Amino acid sequence: MTEKEERRMKCCALLLSLLLCLGLTGCVPAEVEIPAMPVQAAEAAEAEEPAAEELKETDKSAGAEKTAGAEQVLAGTGAGNTAEREPEPERASAGAGADVLLFGVTAPTLETADGTRFVSAELFADGGHLILQESEDAAVLCRMGERLRLAADGTQALWQDGELWIDGVRAAERFGLLTGETEDGVLYFARPQNTDLPTPNVNVPILMYHAVGDETWGYSDLFVRPSELENHLQYLADNGYETIFFDDLSHLEDYEKPVILTFDDGYDDNYTELYPLLQKYQAKATIFVIPRDLGKAHKMTAEQIQELAQSGLVSIQSHTWSHGNLSCMDEATLIFEMEHSRDAITALTGEMPSVVCYPEGTRSDLSIAVARRYYQYGLLMNGYTWNTSDDPFYVTRMFIPRGQWSIQWNVEKAGTSDPWR
Repeated sequence: MTEKEERRMKCCALLLSLLLCLGLTGCVPAEVEIPAMPVQAAEAAEAEEPAAEELKETDKSAGAEKTAGAEQVLAGTGAGNTAEREPEPERASAGAGADVLLFGVTAPTLETADGTRFVSAELFADGGHLILQESEDAAVLCRMGERLRLAADGTQALWQDGELWIDGVRAAERFGLLTGETEDGVLYFARPQNTDLPTPNVNVPILMYHAVGDETWGYSDLFVRPSELENHLQYLADNGYETIFFDDLSHLEDYEKPVILTFDDGYDDNYTELYPLLQKYQAKATIFVIPRDLGKAHKMTAEQIQELAQSGLVSIQSHTWSHGNLSCMDEATLIFEMEHSRDAITALTGEMPSVVCYPEGTRSDLSIAVARRYYQYGLLMNGYTWNTSDDPFYVTRMFIPRGQWSIQWNVEKAGTSDPWR
């Protein structure tokens, strides 16, 4: 055999060995001719076969080692081996808790074993004038650049029956909202007092009413007839006057002819007679209530006051706790009258009142000094058109008695800065 033929045979032997190793001999095309090998070459090829089998076993062994190594890696990360995975911490479970007053609305709560109370995130955001963003793992509350994220893990917030609940007290603290307890131990949430200063030097007529009804049961001048009141509201609407709240005094540039309607004492006809007229004309009114007298004869109930406060048409403000004569009270009594009334209205309506109306106009230097500690405005009885640059604790009003059909002259200076004395 020549040297060339020998090299050729060795190449064929190697090729055959490779085909045997890969198990592909059955796939060799028919047209490929594999030359016959001499006996020496065949023997060499047979000698190579055990090496190929050893290669297969080596590959299997290496694969097994790789598989075992991968299993070890998975076991180390907790994947693929649930038996050894670290257990997730249990989320706090919550059951039904005591109802709360959520910005003037009675609302249910969920309570955990540690005493944390959760309230509806949606109701909280609406009542607190916040923006709510919900996700599966958190509640985010926003207002004026402030942002609070409450993790929905059962400690700050939680999901139950498709509704997101949050730790109301934590959220209230973050946004400067008020919390407290009523005398009955009911937790309440409320918005703080509006402390914005009024737009200066604007004449704002403030009309003073009391009861509304055709029939009278007391001093008749206090009972304006429903037909008379409707005529007043119609006149205001037809002539471009806008009824506002005291909170609106800080942005009087939004109103051309602002007027404030006030009703003293919280009579029940304010709900049955006044409220329907306010709804009809979409007019705003401020009612001064006496918290001690809620539910008594001829006075509104707490539920009626709450409904009015939630309507957007009525602002509930303070007429002191008991409607007593302020001019002869000592400081301790005055503090009780001002503070107790303020706190009761805050809990009931979900908003801290900023205005106190002196009962029957009675006052003293001391009573006004105490009023300044708790409110932003103090109202007198009869007087003239009030100018916003005047002392806010000597706010004058104009009394509208029974039988007065027209209020034209009472409101004609609205929105001007002309002297009116």
